[in-house]
Amino acid sequence: MRTKMESAIEEIKTDKMRNFRDRIWFIKYWANYVKTHSDKDWSKGQAILIDSQFQSARDFYKNLKKDKKVNE
Repeated sequence: MRTKMESAIEEIKTDKMRNFRDRIWFIKYWANYVKTHSDKDWSKGQAILIDSQFQSARDFYKNLKKDKKVNE
C-alpha cells in the first residue's frame, strides 16, 4: 500500500509528463502552422496576441492605482 506522500509524488510525475507531452505537441503544431501559412497570416495573429498582452498590463496597473486610492 502506498503512502500519501508516494501517491502525491506519483501524481506530480504524471502531471509533469502530461505537461511535457502537451508542450511538445504544441511546438510541433505551431512549427507546422508557421510552415504552412504566410508570414503575413501568422504574424497578424501574433500581433493580436501581443497587443492584448500590453492592454492587459495597462488595465492591471490602472486597476491597481484605483485600488490603492480606494484603500487609502
